[in-house]
Amino acid sequence: MKKFLAFVLALTLCASPAMAAVYEGQRVRIVIGSTSVSGDSYMIADIVNRYLQKYLKCSSKVDPVGANEALATIRTAAPDGLTFMIFHDMTYLGVLFGSYGSEYALENMVVGPRVGQNPGSCFAAKAKAPYSDLKEMTEWLKANPDKTVRLSVELGGVSQIAFISYYMWVKEVYGDDVAGRIRFVLGGSTDTKLQQIWDGNTDVIFADYSSLLQYTAAGVDEQLALKYVGMLDNIPGKDNLPVYGKMGITMGGKPFYFAKDFLIYLPKGTPDNVLAELDDAVAKMSADPQFKEDMAKMTYAGNTLASKEAREFIYGKRDAIAKVLAEAPDMEDLE
Repeated sequence: MKKFLAFVLALTLCASPAMAAVYEGQRVRIVIGSTSVSGDSYMIADIVNRYLQKYLKCSSKVDPVGANEALATIRTAAPDGLTFMIFHDMTYLGVLFGSYGSEYALENMVVGPRVGQNPGSCFAAKAKAPYSDLKEMTEWLKANPDKTVRLSVELGGVSQIAFISYYMWVKEVYGDDVAGRIRFVLGGSTDTKLQQIWDGNTDVIFADYSSLLQYTAAGVDEQLALKYVGMLDNIPGKDNLPVYGKMGITMGGKPFYFAKDFLIYLPKGTPDNVLAELDDAVAKMSADPQFKEDMAKMTYAGNTLASKEAREFIYGKRDAIAKVLAEAPDMEDLE
């Protein structure tokens, strides 16, 4: 009788859903909040996808559907782990800025592991501009009370945070007169913003380090040549760049550094065993030296976090920025 009970128990354990792999042999859809296949959202998701396929033993595809569709997908997809989103800080910034409703708040989705970072968000000016970085640009404004500067940014995302943090720092340190001569111009894609600066419709543009690199090289036509004037974070191995925190630019009283954090987000109700498999796969990916090398080639960082730590991190980051934005001026007043 005891042998029979043991046999039945063994069969029960083998049949338990908890013992079955979620991803092995499955088809997985990874949506991203961009329609471009040349920007950091796609490039990072594409790199990560190759390693997730390997370590989850699944067939997965990156689907560049754009922010609206990606967020809507995570709201409506089945919580089985077979559809998830990889996206950066726009996930919560869009809600903070009012671009998306509260139904898309972090609380209404499941935060999975962090799969990488892009520290390369930056401001750039024409190479012949009379200042070498944002701090010098501020000093130039102070010394030339008849001058203004225009920064081309997009609303509702990282570029707005970059603009607001700089503007509020100038206001605090240099006063209303200097800050009042810093204006924003509504930009779009990187190509659109490049055309704006080349046409003389803006003085500074917000973009990604890698997307502007060709225009900062020696020998570029003078009309097209650019220089980096404000990096939001440190890029490993690029120690000669002007970085916000190193220039003394602060947010909330602390030196301001901001890398785009790319996390996996899943539908609300996704069970813990899905997160456990993703955490395990991301841990193996992170330990793979080729993954770090692939990310570094694109000036990205393969800094990962397990889902629990990633959740605490991104909630804390969101809440800190929300406090600052509560005191920030309306962007319409700064055009």
